[in-house]
Amino acid sequence: MIPDELRDHRILSVGQLTRAGVTPVDTRQALAAGELTRLKRGWYTPRTMEWPTDRHALVVQAELKDHPGTVPSHQSGAILLGYPVHRPDLKRVHLMRVDDGPARSRPTVVIHRRVDDAAVLLPALVIAQTALTCPVSGLMAIDHALRTGSVTLADVESWCSRLKDHVGRAHLVPVLALADGRRESPLESHSALTFHHWGWRLHPQFEVPGTQYRADARLGASRVLIECDGTGKYDEQGSEMREKLREDEIRSLGWEVVRITTELLTERTKLIRRVNAALARAQRRAA
Repeated sequence: MIPDELRDHRILSVGQLTRAGVTPVDTRQALAAGELTRLKRGWYTPRTMEWPTDRHALVVQAELKDHPGTVPSHQSGAILLGYPVHRPDLKRVHLMRVDDGPARSRPTVVIHRRVDDAAVLLPALVIAQTALTCPVSGLMAIDHALRTGSVTLADVESWCSRLKDHVGRAHLVPVLALADGRRESPLESHSALTFHHWGWRLHPQFEVPGTQYRADARLGASRVLIECDGTGKYDEQGSEMREKLREDEIRSLGWEVVRITTELLTERTKLIRRVNAALARAQRRAA
């Protein structure tokens, strides 16, 4: 059994367990009973972890204890800040030096060199670092942060300017160009970047004239609207039927609607074919 006074801790070291009278046998029994979960060698948690990212956040905390003089960075920092990320490598923790110690890379933890005079966890810098390695995650993170007011675009631009000698710096250009706090979901951000690479611009949260509806995006200056169907969009009872009625009304006014899912974004040929078909229908209506 784990003493009650330890149950509220986020992470527990072997030393903490030993000082509380928990023996190695007790630890093994607690692991088997689900009272503890092993995070890494020498570190455990009594917390229930609903999502894989929850576990990663706790592993980050443990790595910080084992690596003083560092702060979370890149996707690990984004996860700790609650920003959405795209398919992160949750088996590897990213930290950044805030002292003059060396950078180093290991299979489970990467310690990056210090950026300028950064001394604490800085959301704008984390977003810029995240964009270096994954522009989709970078756009998801900056859109979320702008929407919630945790950063300004100027903050992120400032830190991006200090990463010009870092690998992946080319990814920063489209992320900064597309950043928009009006987007309401990670899928909208992902779609914006994907369409950008195909030469199309999505204008977020487009208010459809003549209606009280707002589409997730409008494709350029066309009469094609984009709706992003992410997880949970139709969880509320009756929401799917209301969405169909809404779409019928929009179509009756001469608009075309293309629905996007995360899976569809990976099927380039199919999605482009659907968009081109919608553009053709819209042009025929306008003729």
